[in-house]
Amino acid sequence: MHNNAPARRTSLLSLLLVTCVLGLGGCSVLDGFSPFAPKSDNATSQSAPTEEALSEQRAVPEAGESEPSPPEAGTWNLATLKSMANAPEQQVLTWERAWRLTVENDPDYRAAMSARAAAQTEIRIGRAALLPQIQAGYSKSKITGLQRNFVPTGVREGELNYDSKSMYVQLRQPVFNVDSYAQYRGGKARAELGEAEFAVKEYEAAMRLVEAYVDAVAAQGRKQLHEALVESLKEQAATQEALFELNEASRVDAQETLARLALAEADLIAANDELEVTRRRLRGVIGEEPPPLLDVDSLEPGALGPQQEQGLIQWLDRAQRTGPAVRAADARVRVADTEVTRAVARHTPTADLVIAYIDADSENLDTLSQRSDTFQLGLQVAIPLYSGGYDTANHARTRHERRQAEHELTQAKEQTAAEVTRHYTAMQGGAQRIEALVSSVQAGEESLEAARKGYEFGVNSNLDVLRRQDTLYQARFQLLEARIAWLEAVCALAATVGEPISPLFVHLDAILNR
Repeated sequence: MHNNAPARRTSLLSLLLVTCVLGLGGCSVLDGFSPFAPKSDNATSQSAPTEEALSEQRAVPEAGESEPSPPEAGTWNLATLKSMANAPEQQVLTWERAWRLTVENDPDYRAAMSARAAAQTEIRIGRAALLPQIQAGYSKSKITGLQRNFVPTGVREGELNYDSKSMYVQLRQPVFNVDSYAQYRGGKARAELGEAEFAVKEYEAAMRLVEAYVDAVAAQGRKQLHEALVESLKEQAATQEALFELNEASRVDAQETLARLALAEADLIAANDELEVTRRRLRGVIGEEPPPLLDVDSLEPGALGPQQEQGLIQWLDRAQRTGPAVRAADARVRVADTEVTRAVARHTPTADLVIAYIDADSENLDTLSQRSDTFQLGLQVAIPLYSGGYDTANHARTRHERRQAEHELTQAKEQTAAEVTRHYTAMQGGAQRIEALVSSVQAGEESLEAARKGYEFGVNSNLDVLRRQDTLYQARFQLLEARIAWLEAVCALAATVGEPISPLFVHLDAILNR
């Protein structure tokens, strides 16, 4: 290789060597710098590049992402190598992927899943009260002692030394038991309550993700706007300085532009800090370092489709039927109903079918040296009479708790209706606000361009240009905030009425990727 070759050509030659080794399984030594040089006789004596050399020529994928597959043999060229070198190292974090990571890593969500699994066992626990109960027992004892029997002639004594054995198997089947049936209904109600509470926790996790994601997106957008403003002011400051050197502008104009540039750079530093904080918060939700996020520059509220067209009455009706808070409160009422039934059951008689088999050998002194096999079949009835006032007090307590659950259900319905109304108006008003701000940004761009033209012809001052520029970027900031607020309102409305989460995030990805 020539000593006076540029470093760029050296890098290209290394890339071509790697290409030949990977694509052909054994590459010839390249003659000069031509990638199409014929094979040399000593091609097989050249050593293959190491894995470290290969890693320097390709981008390392992020954790959790698959490595891009190389092109097929015969398609390697400088264009493909350049495209691989310029390929992005990370994919954009979509809403659907962020939700999947949240489900896998968020500790609150994982705890809610364990709570739901525990609640599902209540069905089997309640059903067990209606099924037969079978138990068995076995005992073996060594009896030693002295036995005295009083007879007319005096006292007769005898030593005892024998083994006593007893074994039994018993089956008990409830025939009439209000409490057992109430336990069965209560198990199903508690399982439904567990599902409803899990839905509440699931939507809370979704809203934590939404809040963290949109905060990071907003911080990312503000940083980009500040960067654009800084670049614009730098160009304007350079122009003012050049005009001042040519005695075509005053020093005041140059100083005004530099002062505004310094303020914009300070705002950019603050925006960088804010972005770092919001990304760290998002990392705590999804469990890993977030890649670049989807921006909202292409967000159009009209792309929401049928959801945007539904009226408030429809949303309210759905919320009363499928809202997670309403479902949880309604399940608590049903659980309270079963507790009232169980309290009433303590005043009612019970009847159980009892089947038992007993095998005894020398069970007691009366059956000494006797073995008995007994089979029992009967109906056992228990009638409660008096429990010291416990049953009456317990019945009153359960009735009060049920009324409490009813009031909480009413409160949940009212609160859900209020939340739906708030999010719905925010969604509808936010869409109109976005349209107005889009028009404001367009007008601000035209106004800034007109001010710059006016400055060139001496109609406007440099201060007029700076003011128009500030007005334009203020409108852009407001547009960004309006889009973020609209996005939050859409997600919050869907969570309040109990919309499926995964399809919602997939739909948002489709809207933002347009």
